[in-house]
Amino acid sequence: MSDAILEKVVDVATGAVAAGVTPVSGVRVVREYMESLIIALVLAFFFKAFAAEAYVIPTGSMATTLMGRHKDVNCEMCGYQFPFSASEESEDLTGTIYYDYDGKPLPSPRVVAGTCPQCRHTMYVGQDNVDQKTYLTFNGDRIFVNKSQFDFNKPSRWHVTVFRYPAKPQINYIKRLIGLENETVRIEHGDIFVKRTGEEKFEIQRKPLPQLLAMMRIVDDNDYVMPEILQAGWTPRWNDKSDGNWQLSADYKSFSISADAAKSTKTDSPEFAQRKQNHLPNANKADEVDGKESWLEYSNIVPTSDDWFYLKQRRLPPVFEGSSNLQLVTDFVGYNTGIVKRPDRSGAMRLEPEISTQLMTRSWINDGEPQKEYFCKKTANGLGMNWVGDLAASLKLNVKKTEGNFVLLLVKGGINFRCNIDLTNGAATISIDGQDEFFEPVTAQTPIRKAGSYDVMFCNIDEELRLIVDGNEIDFGKKNRYDKCCDAEGVLNRNRPPTERDLRPVRIGAKNAALDIRQIRVWRDMYYIACDEINRSHCDLLESPLHFVHDISPNGSYSNDDIEKAVNWFFSHKEYWRTLGRTRRVEFKLDKNQFLMLGDNSAKSKDSRLWTEDRIPHYVDRNMLIGEALYVYWPHGLQVGKTHFAIIPNFKKMRRIY
Repeated sequence: MSDAILEKVVDVATGAVAAGVTPVSGVRVVREYMESLIIALVLAFFFKAFAAEAYVIPTGSMATTLMGRHKDVNCEMCGYQFPFSASEESEDLTGTIYYDYDGKPLPSPRVVAGTCPQCRHTMYVGQDNVDQKTYLTFNGDRIFVNKSQFDFNKPSRWHVTVFRYPAKPQINYIKRLIGLENETVRIEHGDIFVKRTGEEKFEIQRKPLPQLLAMMRIVDDNDYVMPEILQAGWTPRWNDKSDGNWQLSADYKSFSISADAAKSTKTDSPEFAQRKQNHLPNANKADEVDGKESWLEYSNIVPTSDDWFYLKQRRLPPVFEGSSNLQLVTDFVGYNTGIVKRPDRSGAMRLEPEISTQLMTRSWINDGEPQKEYFCKKTANGLGMNWVGDLAASLKLNVKKTEGNFVLLLVKGGINFRCNIDLTNGAATISIDGQDEFFEPVTAQTPIRKAGSYDVMFCNIDEELRLIVDGNEIDFGKKNRYDKCCDAEGVLNRNRPPTERDLRPVRIGAKNAALDIRQIRVWRDMYYIACDEINRSHCDLLESPLHFVHDISPNGSYSNDDIEKAVNWFFSHKEYWRTLGRTRRVEFKLDKNQFLMLGDNSAKSKDSRLWTEDRIPHYVDRNMLIGEALYVYWPHGLQVGKTHFAIIPNFKKMRRIY
């Protein structure tokens, strides 16, 4: 309603008509009001039908790009905020209703725990948690969809798309559009390869920068380091490899180095040195990295469920033969780690028998006082089964003087991928150690030309080296791509397995430089699992990492505890890695007006790979496309105190969808 009409309605209702002004009849006011209302409704109808429409995301198949029904908590150990699926709590989503002995419906299942992707602590959030906190379950993201996108533009690869599900056209699905018409799409090593009609060779498909950043998953965020467990003797993920040249801040979150840093002669105490050696076998062993720079090294240390029982008490766990803590980076997704209690026939909420050991009560004495809490273990759903070698490192770089060099180094398959930034002029050179004959180092200019603070990210993803400074990608003229080196006869063969150096896959170096670094994060690329109607496993290896689980389980049977132990051992011990690199592959052929759709949460997405179970083809026809997802206009609201209300707008999580 316009302001003018509103004023007329008020005037008529109060009789406040100014002298000398012709009164407005009530009929005319009502007519104008109705006209305005009808016009508004018509515009809304056309806007919804042809321009944009609001949708709610029900499930987690696109997590964590888009959230379905979920819980969102702050880890009680490291403070990292993370979501995990709660779709099991909704009968509308699961299609399952539980009944008691009298045939009466029972309560819906409850999700009572989830694993933090940062520190891997499994956190109990049931109603009977010891802190008596209320952990709400939130509905999925509400999004706007551009319904006119495909009226004027061709569908684009990597864009999040809404479409009608071919088996049930009345149901709308949302996935990422991966395969275009007249292509054959191959999924292998977690990447997407495409061969177009008339071509003989598959080519890797690289993501545009906005999609690349949206699809990466966190491996480590040093802002959430835990000083208390490090002070207890737990080995930090970031270590100085240069005898003390790097100075660590009091909160363990940032490092600094001066241009004239002297080599420190300080050594670890015998006790701490022994603990470090127990947790990091061969930690002091010389490797192939150039020793001219002063290095910080990242070790992918993953505490186990049993470790956390001791670490929560600020105690070191018992030392076992070897270490299962230092592991390869895998396709672990914290969103999939929910532990569910389901009602039995009497109405009591219980864990399913196969995971009944995942939740227990443990007690101990602390300063003479009895302590009690729920202790959770990871479920098999929370264990990544595939090695991910495509990594990125990001940080805030504070250059104090324009002198010296700054280096970021990523390891994949035992090979170093390097970015060297000359701080005197801002020139960045990317290279692959020992491969100059096959990949010529290439240099480009960056904005890092004076003292100041810069956001820097270096990526080795999709067989391409990418450098992003302050949100802008540095242009290397496509000379940063090395896919030709990865063909079957190439020096960087795609089937090469990881080496021991992949346990420590990121390094930060400085030479004759004065700088500070903070907000240090390690990321991994999204990993697409090569599933189809024949191969439904979450593991792409031709020989599963669980192939030896019977050898470590009593009587040849195994529980979730055994599975966690088996997976940890597999990704920690190189003698088992002979199968890594040799993975399954699946291919999907597309004809004219056919498109392939995949979910970002590959381990938990019913997408084009698996539709054949519904006796429908693996593609979506052009006429089934609805539109492109634009914006999350209402993520879950903010909780009001300890209430069950979450009505405060969560502006921080409102975002453009890429």
